[in-house]
Amino acid sequence: MECPRCKIDLTNDPYRGAEDRHHRRERLETIAHEAGVELDGCRGCGGVFLDHGELAKIQIAASHGETKPTRTPTTALQRVYARAREHGAGTDGEAVATLVCPSCRGEMAARNWGFGSEVTVDTCIECRGVWLDSGELEALEDLFR
Repeated sequence: MECPRCKIDLTNDPYRGAEDRHHRRERLETIAHEAGVELDGCRGCGGVFLDHGELAKIQIAASHGETKPTRTPTTALQRVYARAREHGAGTDGEAVATLVCPSCRGEMAARNWGFGSEVTVDTCIECRGVWLDSGELEALEDLFR
C-alpha cells in the first residue's frame, strides 16, 4: 500500500526482503476512531484512508454528539489559503495529478465535500474508499456537528 500524497510505501510487514532494503518504508498506522471504525493513517503526511462506509459512520456519530474533537479543526479560511498555495506551487499550465487509491490502485476523483466547506475528498472510483489529507477529517467532523 502506498500513500497517495507523499508516496511512502505503507506496509504492515516491517521486513520485505533484501531487494527492497533501499526503499523508504513506514509501518501502516491503524487509528481507532470513536465512531467504531479503524482508519489507515500515513505517518509521513498525516493523511488517512477510510474504506467505503466508514466516513458515513463517522458522520452519524459526530451528528449525534458521540465524538469529540481530537485537535482543533482548520478554519475555512486556512483551507482556502492552503489550497491557493498548492495551486500556486505548481508550474504554469500543469494539470493536477490524480491520486492512486492505496487500497486497490484505482483512480481517485477529487471533489469538494460541500459548498463552502473547502474540504477536498478524494474518492476511489473502483472501491469507493476515501482519502483525506491531514486535518480534513477533523474539519469534516466539525461540519457534521
